[in-house]
Amino acid sequence: MKTDIPKSLSLKNLFKGAGLLKVEMPNYHAMGNKWHRHEDFYELVIVCSGSARIETGAGSERVHAGNVFLFPDRTVHRYTEIKNFRHYNVLFHSSLLDTGKAEIDLKNLPGYGNLFGFVNSGENRHSKLNSVDDEAQAKLIPILETIRNETTLWLPGWRENAYFEFMRMMVFLLRSCVPADHVSDPNLFPIGQVIRMLEKDCTKNYTLRQMAETVNMSPSCFRHHFTEITGIPPGQYLLNLRLRKAVLLLNFPNSIEEIAALSGIPDSNYFARLIRKRTGFSPKELQRKYFAQEISVEELLDKLMPAGKK
Repeated sequence: MKTDIPKSLSLKNLFKGAGLLKVEMPNYHAMGNKWHRHEDFYELVIVCSGSARIETGAGSERVHAGNVFLFPDRTVHRYTEIKNFRHYNVLFHSSLLDTGKAEIDLKNLPGYGNLFGFVNSGENRHSKLNSVDDEAQAKLIPILETIRNETTLWLPGWRENAYFEFMRMMVFLLRSCVPADHVSDPNLFPIGQVIRMLEKDCTKNYTLRQMAETVNMSPSCFRHHFTEITGIPPGQYLLNLRLRKAVLLLNFPNSIEEIAALSGIPDSNYFARLIRKRTGFSPKELQRKYFAQEISVEELLDKLMPAGKK
């Protein structure tokens, strides 16, 4: 229960010359900090070490290393019961999420609903508690440090690079974070490791046994856990990744045989049948429609989402 008036923070009095984006690593007194409200910017918190209790007027929750959560503007909150608490605060204006005509939609990423699906209302709004594994956090930290340096040193081009890195960070985070209550499933991170391997190069001829051996599981056990977590079997997931790559490559004037091979489906006849079955068009028809601007890549990619559930 809040008993004092929260301190209001705004872009004007906090960001100064840093534009619409800033990354901090604040230090808090062990007993906690005071209630505060961000008037016109969001606060994304990525916990690196230690623990604390995050409080809003609607309740409190213990957070620790690996947790990720988001406060939208106008939310009143504070930290208490702080123990060796180190975290990144990514402070940003919501307009940075509007990609406009860039044909990028963060809502398509699997973690968007978890991070931007706010609970409670009014000044108590916040995201559900999410988590990232150690490997994902290790990749996030260099990006966060780059943004922090750019928005502190203000070297030529700092704004453009900071915003570029911010979007790169958001895409990676929304692909990596999962609800904190799912982390109790010991199979979640091994399956995520295989998914990242497939996404890195979907053209390799992975067998079920090879995927299973990567995470020290039997093929039947791996297939069961993969399907349970993603909603589809690993072979179908890999095929969907290849078809998504093919849809992107069909924007270029390469031959259908070349595109099939580059997508990891060297049999061009089989490739053509798959494309027609999944999109309703042959590869050549898609190329023609792209060049005539009769269809967008986004419309087709939506049909080829690599997850079992959209």
